[in-house]
Amino acid sequence: MMITINLLPPEMRKRSGPPIKMLALVAGITSVACALLTAWGWLALGEAAEIESRRLQLSLEMDGLRPQIKYNEALDAEIKVAVAREATLADINKSRILWSEKIDQLVDIVNSGNEVEHFTWLDDLTVRQDVARRGSDTHGSLRAAGHSGSERWDQVANFLEDIEDRELTDFMREFHSTGRPEGNINEPDDELIPAVNWSFPLSLELLGPQERWDARQASEEAAANAAKQPSTSTPSPQEKH
Repeated sequence: MMITINLLPPEMRKRSGPPIKMLALVAGITSVACALLTAWGWLALGEAAEIESRRLQLSLEMDGLRPQIKYNEALDAEIKVAVAREATLADINKSRILWSEKIDQLVDIVNSGNEVEHFTWLDDLTVRQDVARRGSDTHGSLRAAGHSGSERWDQVANFLEDIEDRELTDFMREFHSTGRPEGNINEPDDELIPAVNWSFPLSLELLGPQERWDARQASEEAAANAAKQPSTSTPSPQEKH
């Protein structure tokens, strides 16, 4: 192995180390990299600061909206309760019957006979309204013991015809038809007035809730349409007979 020794004075020796051009290139690259890194850091930190500022702003807005959101949620809950209550009341309204109105109408029918077309009175009037059950055809009934103060059987038929007469009253709106008249003549009793009378059962079956509601709607609509027509005099129940 050969070892070379340079014996020239230092000022005459060749300089060793990287060339100046290389150093300049490296320095330039390093400067550019530093500049890019600085720019990226400034942009990143600036964006992060802006995002954080926006987040804080939205957070403050959300804090302000939370009471309104809770209030709206409470209103939604109340609306749901109100809708459910309204649906329940609608179902009740469909199934309810104004029995006081029915009794008044029945009294009007009894009095409409004027002791000419029929002379009728009722005993043991009972009504029953059943709760609607799926698959059940029984919804309630009206029962009474009827008496006709005449030996003529046709007066019982006249009374039942007046019950069915929708122009006289809306009594039968919630009931099935009365069916064929039936009854029996009682033994004459001279101590009673009238001495001869017939006994007959009055037995009416209620329609279902939906049928009653449809009939009620149709009746109210017909009454509203009639009210829009020019008024004409209508005979009273006494004048009718």
